[in-house]
Amino acid sequence: MMSGRADVIVAGVGSMGAAACAHLAQRGVKVLGFEQYAIPHERGSHHGRARMIRQSYYEHPDYVPLVQRAYALWEDLEAEAGG
Repeated sequence: MMSGRADVIVAGVGSMGAAACAHLAQRGVKVLGFEQYAIPHERGSHHGRARMIRQSYYEHPDYVPLVQRAYALWEDLEAEAGG
């Protein structure tokens, strides 16, 4: 970013923050991400070997379309990465 200005600043560029940065940049948003720890690190919400994502939420039904979109984006990323 040459101008030194950002439209959006993302605090934390682990898996979620990095994804937010990437999607904003794809939309032409000037985005700047900050991370306080070395990358990779084990202090984030998605560290370790186990991963779980679910498509049903009792907390609120509004989560369901969000996670369905996340699944589709995950498949896009997998295809883009050659997986």
